[in-house]
Amino acid sequence: MVPDEEGYLLGARLLAGGAIGNLSGQRFYQPGYSLLISPAYWFTSNPAAVYRIVIGINCIMSSLLLVLAYIGLQRMGLSRLHAYIFSNLTALLPSGIYFAQFALADAVLPVIVLSWLLLAHTWLRREHAGYGAAAGATAAYIYCVHSRGIAIVAVQICLTTADFWRRSRSEGFRTAIRGAAPPALTLAVSVGAVWAFNLWVQQKLYPAGSQPTGSDFAHRLESISGLAWTVSLAAGKIWYFIVSTWGVAGIGLVALVVVAADRGRPWADRTVAKAVLASIVLIALATSAAIPDEGTVANYAYGRYLACLAPVAFMTGGAALARIRANHLTRAALAAAGLAVLTASIVQVYAGNRLGRKFFADLDFPEITFLTWHWSSLLLWQATITVIAVLFVTLAVITALRRQTALTVLAAACLVLNMTVAAVTTARISGYWVRVFPPLVSRKYSEVP
Repeated sequence: MVPDEEGYLLGARLLAGGAIGNLSGQRFYQPGYSLLISPAYWFTSNPAAVYRIVIGINCIMSSLLLVLAYIGLQRMGLSRLHAYIFSNLTALLPSGIYFAQFALADAVLPVIVLSWLLLAHTWLRREHAGYGAAAGATAAYIYCVHSRGIAIVAVQICLTTADFWRRSRSEGFRTAIRGAAPPALTLAVSVGAVWAFNLWVQQKLYPAGSQPTGSDFAHRLESISGLAWTVSLAAGKIWYFIVSTWGVAGIGLVALVVVAADRGRPWADRTVAKAVLASIVLIALATSAAIPDEGTVANYAYGRYLACLAPVAFMTGGAALARIRANHLTRAALAAAGLAVLTASIVQVYAGNRLGRKFFADLDFPEITFLTWHWSSLLLWQATITVIAVLFVTLAVITALRRQTALTVLAAACLVLNMTVAAVTTARISGYWVRVFPPLVSRKYSEVP
């Protein structure tokens, strides 16, 4: 069991009315995810059985991504058939299947983040304050699930401000106040409730205090070496973001930039595109600045923190594959390939030979180890070149075949690839933990009062 799982499971046991553990001195794990999985303790106190129920809850929650992605893809202009195809591929992204096998908040974050974006888009498109309030409450809940939610809350504040500014110019100050008040108040009250909930759980599970995280963050932003660390690690996260989605999320990033900059697009589309891009950048930078140097390769290139936004970028890339003209698609693919090379170069220059000397855990690199078929070290450039090759094969298929036929071929290939990655990483990575840890977990938890 990884330490994160211990924090979430003990939090769930507390919230289910069970025994109170002691995690003093460890990182504070926000209780939003623990609240979701706490019903597992209603049925049994056996740790192995609880864990299996938690995996079932993860699967139910993560399956909702299919429905939400279908709604989002239709809003991007795809037909019902294409939306159904790409929503299935989105729901079967390797990161989603992989994290659902662990008691980790990352199993449910993609669903909650996509829910927030859909609510925000509906709010801005219809100018309906009720959806804005729902978007604010969802953003606050993301903060309750993980500290990455702080970035989402910041973006939600910006969305509320932008909506108020736009409506005040077109409808007047009083009307804008009436429209902005429900989203703003709901966000404020929800964040306050989350803060109080976090504090209560922290007092129960961390009686002697938790491990501080703000010191690293502040130090990194005050020195040149700290800024270099932050930017390099953020580049590594963007690199992983592109490579782990076979380059499609890279095309999605390019498409999001185009939509955000196109004044001919509806205001709601442009604003939500900016919200997605801002969330990616903020999370990449903030998590890089806050994380300590753990002496691992995962310090320099890591996919978990941005995995909650990977489905959104993948959906956008899929919509681009289905809709935009071949010459524009070629430019988008070249830009995505260039971004992958640029971010990989930043990682290589900054990390240097540390990529070969630091501790490597295949647990941190499921998609990359599959791409390179190497399970003991990170082959940065082999993974990058492989994904660029996939991008150009995709372009060749779209150029050579009719778009409908090309999409069918590419969707089938992506489905096979996703399922193969899921099967291999389950057998070689998560399956190992299943074989090794249940006896240890049962003994450890039997000793906890």
